[in-house]
Amino acid sequence: MFIKKKFLNNLTGKIQFDKFVRYKHTESIPKCPEPTYDTGCTFCNAPQEIEESLKNQLESIRNTIPPLNKIIVYLSNNKDNNSWPKKVETYDLMRNMSKYGRGNGNMIVLSSLSPRNPSLIGKEAGFMIFPDAKNIYINLESQSIEQSIEQLFSNINNNANDSLDLLNDNGNFTMEPINKIKVLICGHTNRDIRCGVMGKLVYDEFIKVLEHENLNDKIDVGYVSHVGGHIYAGNVAILKPDGTTIWYGLVKPQNVQGIVEQSIKGNKIIEQLSRQ
Repeated sequence: MFIKKKFLNNLTGKIQFDKFVRYKHTESIPKCPEPTYDTGCTFCNAPQEIEESLKNQLESIRNTIPPLNKIIVYLSNNKDNNSWPKKVETYDLMRNMSKYGRGNGNMIVLSSLSPRNPSLIGKEAGFMIFPDAKNIYINLESQSIEQSIEQLFSNINNNANDSLDLLNDNGNFTMEPINKIKVLICGHTNRDIRCGVMGKLVYDEFIKVLEHENLNDKIDVGYVSHVGGHIYAGNVAILKPDGTTIWYGLVKPQNVQGIVEQSIKGNKIIEQLSRQ
């Protein structure tokens, strides 16, 4: 499991959380391997004006993800990422998540991934929590959305090791382990067009490569809302059932085969793309 370090900020005097310490990914490689086949758009590029507005790939992008405590992903089942509003807090559920969950080292995002029973959306809300690698489902019929979200984050923000497990004792919550690798790609078009354009190119390539590698049934790929850092568009998070999280930026379609081989099938970090 991850080790969570605390440190004292000398400027503010506040306790902060350091980045999660990786224990599975003890090896790294400097650059992403070249692709070995063309899916049809492996070598596609974004329009020139998009490419030129991104961070120079010759410069390091390490340490550009802020210190994180928890990653909370809402399973919205909304596949049309281009329809997401600029501020996802427009949605009641996301507004309450922001109200009770912001700060404390939490990253909160909306995703296009589906919950266990999409027909129950509105009656049940589903979330992924990392590095705990848990799916949490909330019964929204027994109490208000605000009460449910407040209770969820009360447990999430409790630093006790068993704080999430305590939700099992509450009849409004159901918890299940996550058994599949999740690949989340920032595709929040209305927040920044760069993420929309690069996100789609990378998303489409992941779908094709995973199908080519016969992994499409073993790995879930989805879009997520803004994760921070539009100049690193091509933002990709890989979340594993053992709690491992990998954050990549400036990912292009030609990088996807290397990521799948090294970081999904294998356990290596590609330094060239790492934002950690």
